[in-house]
Amino acid sequence: MAYPFPRFAHSPQTPQYVQGIESPSTNTTRSPQARSSLSQNRYTALIFVAAVLFLWMINPFSHHSKGTDKMPFSRDDIDDYFAHFEGHQDCGLTSTSLYIPPARPHHEDSSKPPPYCRNRAILLEALSGGGRHGFDAPFFPAGCHYRWYSTAEICMILDRFDAVVFIGDSMLQNVYSAFNMLLRENIALGGLRQWNLKDDDRSSCRCDQQMIRGECSSQSVVSSSEVRENDGGSRHRSPYYCDRTPHTFLPTTTSPAPNSLTSTFTSLLSSSPDSYKPIAVIHSLSLSTSLSWPVATSSMDEWLALADASNRNVPFLWVGPTAAGHLKPPGKILSEGNNALWHYTVEMTKEARARGVDALGMYNLTLQAGSWDGSGYGVEVGLVQAMMVVNWLSRLEST
Repeated sequence: MAYPFPRFAHSPQTPQYVQGIESPSTNTTRSPQARSSLSQNRYTALIFVAAVLFLWMINPFSHHSKGTDKMPFSRDDIDDYFAHFEGHQDCGLTSTSLYIPPARPHHEDSSKPPPYCRNRAILLEALSGGGRHGFDAPFFPAGCHYRWYSTAEICMILDRFDAVVFIGDSMLQNVYSAFNMLLRENIALGGLRQWNLKDDDRSSCRCDQQMIRGECSSQSVVSSSEVRENDGGSRHRSPYYCDRTPHTFLPTTTSPAPNSLTSTFTSLLSSSPDSYKPIAVIHSLSLSTSLSWPVATSSMDEWLALADASNRNVPFLWVGPTAAGHLKPPGKILSEGNNALWHYTVEMTKEARARGVDALGMYNLTLQAGSWDGSGYGVEVGLVQAMMVVNWLSRLEST
């Protein structure tokens, strides 16, 4: 059975302003002379404020003052979402096997928005605490819904960031691989360095095999720059739908992390130091550390310290471990079974929140999902995980 996810200790908070726009709740001070003046400047100011408030209301990434996020428009017409993706037929993947849009009651006003999660905190709680109505059935969040964004909408979301960085072990690598599949519109080989694959590998590494087989996953993409630099000369091209925001995966299983990784991260943070755009970080460690609480918390502190030293806006998302599948070897049930994984999920969520870090649980998502070895999951789970990350990114402030 799925477990209720730990609830937030504080009510969800919503920012009071967006970049360049003064919030309606912000008090401004004027002199008595200014208050009594009926000069042309006052009328000009009133017109400007009215225009600003109008833009604030229609801005797809602004926030309602009552704690409700605004999101990019999405009709959630996903019946044929993957129809134009490479590998759609070969992989036997249908969008409705992953995501069912929220149903609108027949009697409900069609102008009323569907029941999507009001803000980021509620969204993360719903995604972490959801479940499936049957083995390998589509995942449903708890209490409210998330969106399945089109590729164009994902690009619009990414445009709000200077970079997106994934830091973690093999579980997070699979999420990053699926993130690349969405952006390259390729579920057959979109998570791999296709330019390195031989013809035989291109056949044997398709679909789930790109995550399951070691010889395939060793060719997983680790940065958008390597796709940009190498894919153009390949006779089997799979470019990004958009390539304006750099993203990368920094593989680590320890803390302190290797110097090469922290140097790469510091370099990303120091680029465009005057930019107002944030650099988003998705962070996870789990089975690679034998579910070590000290290693996980040390890793959190390490990367947060680097981010704080940069004086940049660097929002973090901690991603919890997946559940144990039915094929988990008996010898690992005690150390890596669901009891251990659930306690690790709960405790690391508390540690993340204590540090001001958002947390997303993957336990309930995978509790009734098929796993080939009891630990790893395939493309279907990866794509849902990647879309969850995109939903988190869509709710972050852009300043």
